[in-house]
Amino acid sequence: MITIKNEEALFFQYLDFLPTPALIGQEDKCNKRAKILFVNKAFINTIGYKVTDIPDHLSFISRAYPDINYRHEVMMSWLNRMSQLTSRKTSIIQLCSKVLCKDQQYRWFDIRTELKSTIGKGVVIVLFNNVDKAKNEALQYAKLSRTDPLTKLANRRYIQQLLKQETLNYQQDYNPFSLVMADIDFFKTINDSFGHSCGDYVIEMVAKIINRSTRKIDVAARWGGEEYLLLLPKTNTTEARIVVKKIMKRIHEYAFEWEGERFNVSLTYGITEYRMTEECQETIKRADGYLYQGKSKGRDCIVSDSLIEVWGE
Repeated sequence: MITIKNEEALFFQYLDFLPTPALIGQEDKCNKRAKILFVNKAFINTIGYKVTDIPDHLSFISRAYPDINYRHEVMMSWLNRMSQLTSRKTSIIQLCSKVLCKDQQYRWFDIRTELKSTIGKGVVIVLFNNVDKAKNEALQYAKLSRTDPLTKLANRRYIQQLLKQETLNYQQDYNPFSLVMADIDFFKTINDSFGHSCGDYVIEMVAKIINRSTRKIDVAARWGGEEYLLLLPKTNTTEARIVVKKIMKRIHEYAFEWEGERFNVSLTYGITEYRMTEECQETIKRADGYLYQGKSKGRDCIVSDSLIEVWGE
């Protein structure tokens, strides 16, 4: 008759031939840490950690998810899935997450475990299906689908999605947000004088200056042609003017040059704050209206809900 120890050793030996990375843990209710009993060769080859590196589940979690915010996000996802199991017949939990491997490279894994173990009391097998290539390709495709190819800013469709979400956030939390519509002045003259390649260069450089002049929470998009739309969350009109003045100053300070010839570039800006109950398209339309007021006033200026500021005055 085979003893339990021998059965366990045979089972671990079988898992070593499994091409999918696998980890076996056992609950320890005394210290609330699940002890790691075994990791197979595929786990060591792909993820890198041995049992001595991760003696319990908390050790693995802290190594696999060093960023506290992402770790919290992953843990909350696991807890949500566990709470949903009561209404389902299955006890399998599945989650896709990026794991920091021992070689300090992040890889995406489809992680799968069954809480109601058939192996032994409190024993859990966790399988890590490597989906890194497919996930990165999907993420890259998603990024391309929302990015303008010339400026690398958000494209029109993506910022409209974000704007709808920001509108919902406002209705729930009453956090103000502002929009800035900006347009390169006399852009046709630049194209006519230096050619369309120079025009692309100006559009791209202006985008870079805008990106460097805004905050992490702000989103800049190429709205179309030589026009840009900025979404400034948690920002009223007065605060938005401060952001725009920084952009304006840097545009004026930058030495635009094409084929050895320097030239000046300026933009006109329309700023408005979102107003309760209106559709986001109304906010965009108002910012666009202020922009064209600025164009009619001579360009190179900022027009907001109650103020016109001309550069140099």
